[in-house]
Amino acid sequence: MSKVYFSKNLNTIIEQLDYSQLGQKVGIKVHFGESGCNTHLDPENARAIYDKLVGLGKQPALVECNVLYKGSRTNSTDHIKTARAHGFTDMDIDILDGEDGSEYLEVNGCKIGKGLEKYDSLIVLTHFKGHAATGFGGALKNVGMGLGSRAGKLFMHSNIKPSIDQEKCIGCGLCASHCNAGAITITNGKAQIDQSICEGCAICISFCNPHAVVVPWAGRTAEDLQERIAQYSQAVLTTYPQVLYINVLEKITEHCDCMGIKQEPMMPDVGFLYSADIVAIDQASVDLANKYSDHKFDQINGTSNIKQIELAKGLGLGSDEYELVEL
Repeated sequence: MSKVYFSKNLNTIIEQLDYSQLGQKVGIKVHFGESGCNTHLDPENARAIYDKLVGLGKQPALVECNVLYKGSRTNSTDHIKTARAHGFTDMDIDILDGEDGSEYLEVNGCKIGKGLEKYDSLIVLTHFKGHAATGFGGALKNVGMGLGSRAGKLFMHSNIKPSIDQEKCIGCGLCASHCNAGAITITNGKAQIDQSICEGCAICISFCNPHAVVVPWAGRTAEDLQERIAQYSQAVLTTYPQVLYINVLEKITEHCDCMGIKQEPMMPDVGFLYSADIVAIDQASVDLANKYSDHKFDQINGTSNIKQIELAKGLGLGSDEYELVEL
């Protein structure tokens, strides 16, 4: 049975961490929140861990990959600007899949941010919250979806390649000029994607200013998406087994921090969890969120919030049976 440590105080959790499990170059996997989000991870939580690692003589950086959709975190420049605006200052930030999200490392068919190669260990620092397609966003989603490159994110979300909204397209040609596969042409002043040539890299999405490239969100079911998140988590953790997890159960909202909207927490702040087991920490987080919300958390978004846990457990990533140790 895995141990999951619980405290109302992050510093207590930080002192409990087994730093012998970490190497010299430590990536702190975070989610900076989309511009407009007011309930993203508190940057002071990241700073406390960052400073602790620096004090131990390690070389930490906050790590993340770019998002699939067109937003404030589509490219590295804007992504870092958003992070700084949200208070993640005076800490090194490394966007692992490059400026346009095209740089990836393929592991067991999964395309993860190439920059992950620079790190020998990870601390996965996750703001736990709800999510429309996966029921909740915890450590599994932070690792699996969060460390996927743009092409990886497209694969996880859909089995359909992007298309062009002809009404929005202005025929500027930026998508075509950045398509390495040569799948996009401009015909009669409008872009066209040849689906037989398209490689599904999704780079066209990041360069389309009028938002004419359509992300096929409905290309997979919620269960399909969760299965691929579990597979991507397995790819990351097989390659980088030195990982510790901290889930932050504060400002828990119905929707993800990707929404870029102001939200109200749906329950009182719970506290902080730490474990070396990604499955156990997410199961404990769900259980505590249900408890503190009078079981409203497991009813949001109309999506099973334990499917990803079951899938990850089936892949051998951890156990959903745990001992909660209060510090």
